Amino acid sequence: MREAIGNAFIVNIIVIFIVVFIVIFAGSTSYTKAYKVKNQIINIIEEHHGDYVGATADINNYLGEVGYRVGGNGTCPAGSTAAVSNYRYCYAKITQNTGSERGGNYYYRITTYMYFELPIIESLIRIPVSGETKTFGILENAAP
Repeated sequence: MREAIGNAFIVNIIVIFIVVFIVIFAGSTSYTKAYKVKNQIINIIEEHHGDYVGATADINNYLGEVGYRVGGNGTCPAGSTAAVSNYRYCYAKITQNTGSERGGNYYYRITTYMYFELPIIESLIRIPVSGETKTFGILENAAP
């Protein structure tokens, strides 16, 4: 009887180890996807020289190609706006006053999210991944 209890204990340890390994693997792949999507959105906005509205179609095409999360009613961080698209990401246009008559510089803060495909965990865990574009504005648009 003593050996049966010992074997059950070892099986429980193995099962726990496998579950922990799967959770770590799922988390790292989800983080990698969110990080790549955030970086590509930033690159697309920078290619459009800070014109988010002009970049929206390219962003949506890219998100459709990579299979990023569609739909949802998540909330964005304070000061951010939910993207007007079917995809779950947020952006914030942040203006810096330079004291010039022509206005100030600006940049975008992009926030994407790590998602888990498990129904209960999905509603409990939504981890943001944020990044910023380079600064656009007066110096970039200055007359020669």
